[in-house]
Amino acid sequence: MSRFRGGGSWARPENALKRAEELIGVGQKAAALQSLRDVITSKRSRANWSKTYEDIMFKLMDLCVEMKRRNDAKEALMQYRNMCQQVNINSLEEVIKYYLNKATEMAEQARVQAEATSLDTVEDLEEDAKPEDLMLSYVSGDKSKDRTDRELVTPWFRFLWESHRSVLEILRTNPKLEALYAMAATRAFGFCLAYKRNAEFRRLCDILRQHLANMQKYRDTRDITAPESWSLHLETRFEQLRVACELEMWGEAFRSVEDIQNLISLGKRQPKQQLMAAYYSRLTQIFKVSNAQLYHSYAWLKLFNFSRSFNKNLTPADVSMMATSVVLATLSVPAYDRALAGRGGGLLVISIGGLSGGRRQL
Repeated sequence: MSRFRGGGSWARPENALKRAEELIGVGQKAAALQSLRDVITSKRSRANWSKTYEDIMFKLMDLCVEMKRRNDAKEALMQYRNMCQQVNINSLEEVIKYYLNKATEMAEQARVQAEATSLDTVEDLEEDAKPEDLMLSYVSGDKSKDRTDRELVTPWFRFLWESHRSVLEILRTNPKLEALYAMAATRAFGFCLAYKRNAEFRRLCDILRQHLANMQKYRDTRDITAPESWSLHLETRFEQLRVACELEMWGEAFRSVEDIQNLISLGKRQPKQQLMAAYYSRLTQIFKVSNAQLYHSYAWLKLFNFSRSFNKNLTPADVSMMATSVVLATLSVPAYDRALAGRGGGLLVISIGGLSGGRRQL
């Protein structure tokens, strides 16, 4: 009889799923998880996708989330990716969405259950509690319930964050999975925004930059300047810019602007009009916060001209408001501030929007 690695006998997928349900029914979730994991990782399964395997993955993701077994989930998803990427990418997408939705649901349940806990007080999900913090909690008289709530909530949000990272890692290598990769990145941005996770957002941006750098390094195997690929990466960076501004992480917002500029230069084409309108609007925010009056006024001018040219729904009141903003922003530019060009990123940012010149030209 054929054997798994590890000595267990090989079972047909249908039988393995039924057996897993029986094990779950008697409280043996770990054994059920192992039996399903063995089926997915078996060499017999790698080139024989069927709907039964999708059902196995759904059940396996349930167990991995309930037991916080992120590494098992990652391994199973990698094997399922190899099984699906040539024949049924839609199935892989459904399983990944299910996994992330399940992890999000469990994290939300923990958050609701621990209403007294503020997740904002946890600075970094990847750092364990410091000994001095634990000692302080006891000295200051932290209630037992508060400590219990923290123990309940933080592990689930750490699991959710690490699940997002795992999915991005799984999807980044295959050009056929770029649409899924973009979806996963957008969901990760949504996680950071929904729960105000500034540290994780900064780390996420660095991860995406590293992934893109690796893609550019191996251009012989994939072409990110191809229209569809380029558009996906660019739209992801526009979403990154939006979230950075929403979180008021202006340094990361400026780096996102640089990411966008690099992609535009690489693709040698212009983004969609609606993206550019939002882009100029974000630039007005960034330069206002950075106190770069010249660049702030140029951004308003570009937004005004762009909106008049392409926004057919622009009302006279909108035009008047934007024109007033341009005038006020221009009047706020110092007449003789020679150091101004050094603020807000210098001429690099100005070149992004096709801006040049100074106050006199405005």
